[in-house]
Amino acid sequence: MAAPHPMSFSPHASPESRSGNRPKILIASLGTRGDVQPYTALARALTDAGANVVISTGEGFEDSIAAAGARARPLPINYQTLLQDADVRAALFSLSGKYKAARATLALQSKVAKALWGICLEEKPDLILFNLKATVTTLAARRLGIPALPTALQPIMAPTGAFPIGLFGLPDLGRTLNRFSYRAGKWLMRLGLAPLIKQVRAEAAAECALPGSLIDGHMPDGSKALSLQAYSRALVPTPSDWPMEAVSCGYWFTEPDSAYRPPPDLGAFLEAGAPPVYLGFGSMPSRDPAAITKTVLDALILSGHRAILATGWGGLTRQDLPGTLAQKVFLLDKAPHSWLFPRCLGVVHHGGAGTTHEALRWGKPSLVCPVFGDQPFWGNRVSAINAGPPPIPQKKLPPRPLPRPWTG
Repeated sequence: MAAPHPMSFSPHASPESRSGNRPKILIASLGTRGDVQPYTALARALTDAGANVVISTGEGFEDSIAAAGARARPLPINYQTLLQDADVRAALFSLSGKYKAARATLALQSKVAKALWGICLEEKPDLILFNLKATVTTLAARRLGIPALPTALQPIMAPTGAFPIGLFGLPDLGRTLNRFSYRAGKWLMRLGLAPLIKQVRAEAAAECALPGSLIDGHMPDGSKALSLQAYSRALVPTPSDWPMEAVSCGYWFTEPDSAYRPPPDLGAFLEAGAPPVYLGFGSMPSRDPAAITKTVLDALILSGHRAILATGWGGLTRQDLPGTLAQKVFLLDKAPHSWLFPRCLGVVHHGGAGTTHEALRWGKPSLVCPVFGDQPFWGNRVSAINAGPPPIPQKKLPPRPLPRPWTG
């Protein structure tokens, strides 16, 4: 049965959007760059198709949202700044840390939920698309009488016996327990989100019924909302037992910027020798950045590769480079992956969904060094399709030569 296209929900269009014949779509995604960039790519496609798109997310993404032809409604939080907080950093590596950080940021996260609720009611969109950290939008959709569709950049919503939920680094548990892992994950998500939206839920309950789970979205006619599974079928083949409402739509890639010009020193480095290996561990902080840095440098000395090192995880400076690497390693602040990866030999990364898809998009072998969350899942998927070696958790990285699937 063909799934209805999100742009087809015109019967529920607000008077404002009907008068202009441009459906308004509000996209809500909370998190760091990897949680936002795919949605700007989606926004670009939707605006090209004639929609009026609004993206509500944390501060710091206004320029990329505008470049996608969408309008930004920033929320009162900067996730990149928040990640520098000592308690939040600790939360990434221990259960007690997660609990402590959750308590410390509860007021802030509740403020964000309240602000997002208000933005939805002000904008009066015809359709809401949200990631699972923004389930407060389901309440707004119920108030407005419009569809709200959940989206996911990793397998965490649609239950299947083929593999467990793409969180927690779980191994294959067998078909029954694999399916159960999604139910357990959904319960944990509801438990974690409940205190953040408590105030908004009380306000919404006074005006409309609140049946069902907010994670599942909302359809005004009472049917099940589509859930958009935004990851590659080459990495995660569509299971035969997925529910009908689960729609596999592929990863939302940002198109390369033909006008981008690299800094002169980066361009000169790329032209001066063989294609380098890219090494970067995303925006998430490491438990011990100094140790990770030393391990990476030791591995490069042993392997002899030229390399581009993204410096985000530990503030590495050129003065930290041993003399043997001074001419063979470029320290990178930032550059678009869609421009850089085609010029690299291979990619060593943390296993975020965005970096994983971007590396494979350009046919580059990947070594995934995961820490938590969905990263082990993507590392295992990369290895399963023979696009790279088995993942090596960051805490187990030894100073060995880098694997050489990209030689020859």
